Amino acid sequence: MTTTRTELTAAPETPSFLSAVRRIEALTQEIRREGLGAFEKAEAAYTEVEHLRAVLTARIADLRRRSA
Repeated sequence: MTTTRTELTAAPETPSFLSAVRRIEALTQEIRREGLGAFEKAEAAYTEVEHLRAVLTARIADLRRRSA
C-alpha cells in the first residue's frame, strides 16, 4: 500500500503511533530496495516518512506536556 502525500494531507485523521512507526519502517525498506533507480518513488516515500515523523514528534511533545 502506497499512500501519497496528497492523501495524507487530505485525510482528517492521523495514523496511530504504532501504525505510523510501522509505515516508516515499510517505507525505509522500500527506499532501500528501490535505491536511486526509482528516485521519484523514493523521494515520495521519504516525504511521507518526514510527515509521519512530524506527526509522531507532535504526539510525543503532547504526551510530555500532559505528563508534566
